[in-house]
Amino acid sequence: MQQSAVIVCSDVNMLPAASCTLLSVKRNLAKAGVEFLLLGIDLKPNEVAEVESFARLHDMTIKVLPYATPDTARQARGRWSAATLARLYMDLQIPENIERLLYLDADVLAVASVDELFTRDLQGKALAAVDDYVMAFPEKAGARQRKIGMGEGGRYFNAGVLLFDWSVCRAKGLFARTREIFEDRSHLFENNDQDALNVTFDGDWLVLDPRWNTQTGLLPFVARPAILHFTGRKKPWQATVPWVHRRMAVRYAEDLRNTPWASFCRQPSAAGRVAGFFSHVGKQIGGLTRLARMRAYFSNS
Repeated sequence: MQQSAVIVCSDVNMLPAASCTLLSVKRNLAKAGVEFLLLGIDLKPNEVAEVESFARLHDMTIKVLPYATPDTARQARGRWSAATLARLYMDLQIPENIERLLYLDADVLAVASVDELFTRDLQGKALAAVDDYVMAFPEKAGARQRKIGMGEGGRYFNAGVLLFDWSVCRAKGLFARTREIFEDRSHLFENNDQDALNVTFDGDWLVLDPRWNTQTGLLPFVARPAILHFTGRKKPWQATVPWVHRRMAVRYAEDLRNTPWASFCRQPSAAGRVAGFFSHVGKQIGGLTRLARMRAYFSNS
């Protein structure tokens, strides 16, 4: 039987969010035998213990894979953080028995059943993903693709949710190839490792419905989101939580309440909530043209 896993990469700063990401998948997964992995970036023993304690509290097992930032990444990263680059090296840590791998960013939550992803036919592809929001703006997407060396007229995916046929990735050495691309072109990649991955898998990935990676800007156009991706600088666990994610702020607070990480969630004041609502309304009114283009693309994708 195919062995499957879910993985999140995190340094100490995002450990609470990353652990909540894995918990959200557990809650929305009926399939047995899926492993929960956390690639722990330069974590100390007490920080690993906090992850294990969180897992026990929620009746699950999270296997922490130790990861130290390689010298090559330290030398090349420039403005990029160690956490940003970690997934380009995660193939070196994934257990050999894994064949299907669901990668999730640490600012992601599953909110509906994800079982389908572990049985989905990838049609011979090594990767399945969702279009990045930029695809709603062809001129912007085209400029990005030309800059980083992708083919003309292709699609560009968001790397916050990636479904891999890991046996194919391993056999073809696709992550080693991505690291080579990164080292060669990192000065061109404004979107970090997402750009590098798009170059590697250019034209050779299966397009998933936006419900599997409902980025913040897509939320109004996706009828039944299964995985929410909190793109942008404002996150649900911050005091400046976006209005559209206010319910998710409660989810994080509840899941972290009886853990050493309870203070990770900073609830907005009443005034902050009101300000957030009016900010949301203002953005909706001010971005009508942008919203129309997003609706046209993602409502029919």
